Amino acid sequence: TYILGIRANNVSKDRLLTTIEKRIIQKKNFYIVTPNPELVLASTKNKQLKDALNGADFAIPDGIGLAQAVRFLTLTAPENKLFRFAVTFFQGLLVGGATFVKREWLTDKLNIIHGRELFLDLVNLAHKKSWKMFFLGGLGREAELAAKKLGAKYFRGPKLDIEAEPLSEADKKIEVDAIAQINKFKPHLLFVAFGNPKQEIFMYKNAKKLNAKCMMAVGGTFRYIAGMSKLPPKWPADLGLEWFWRLLTEPFRFRRIWNAVIVFPWRVFLWRLNLVNQQQFLNSQKTCLPPQH
Repeated sequence: TYILGIRANNVSKDRLLTTIEKRIIQKKNFYIVTPNPELVLASTKNKQLKDALNGADFAIPDGIGLAQAVRFLTLTAPENKLFRFAVTFFQGLLVGGATFVKREWLTDKLNIIHGRELFLDLVNLAHKKSWKMFFLGGLGREAELAAKKLGAKYFRGPKLDIEAEPLSEADKKIEVDAIAQINKFKPHLLFVAFGNPKQEIFMYKNAKKLNAKCMMAVGGTFRYIAGMSKLPPKWPADLGLEWFWRLLTEPFRFRRIWNAVIVFPWRVFLWRLNLVNQQQFLNSQKTCLPPQH
């Protein structure tokens, strides 16, 4: 499935973990991204980010907004321009309401897997298999504290202190040194926590240089695992209101939340209006297979 030009895999967590395990055992190098509404929206203005997301072997949707978008885009609307706006607007309200009363109707089209949950599942798998893990990035001691909390036996993780694309010679050296450390350690799992879009672009750009079986972008996951930020309670996530909880507890996220909750749905709505009919949406979809490297 594609949402505003970004690919998303519709897969169960069990099947995903089984596939990842097989690929690691087969020594096939690959990387995982977890697009959410904010990231999809950002990709419309950042070609390198778009290429990084669509170049991933697995694009695991993280955010109910993506499931809402896919369900909304698959609904039939009249071709008559006079009625299309009203019907499409009503359909948007219907999809929004379904988030609270019939969530499975949304996730039937696109299963949502939270990145931090997938991270913990992979760490657990690594412990069972005695696989080596490498935590890269994070702010301050986030990676180190997260590793201690997890009791990660096979952990290493330098901080790659680059704010954006490494332009200076010093930044380039830091990146080269980090890649050298990773390649010397040869981890089964490499978790990258630079925040988006830096982490996605880093993996895309260096995929062939890194001697790591599986790479995954994890954003602020280290911070939550380390206990430096509070995890949301279960009920807001179940109701699709995690964004509201974050707004109350971390008001500095206002702009990001605005983009994800207001701007993204509006962009999807406008995109839907521009489709002449349902078949045009179906034609815009491609077989969602991992790219071959």
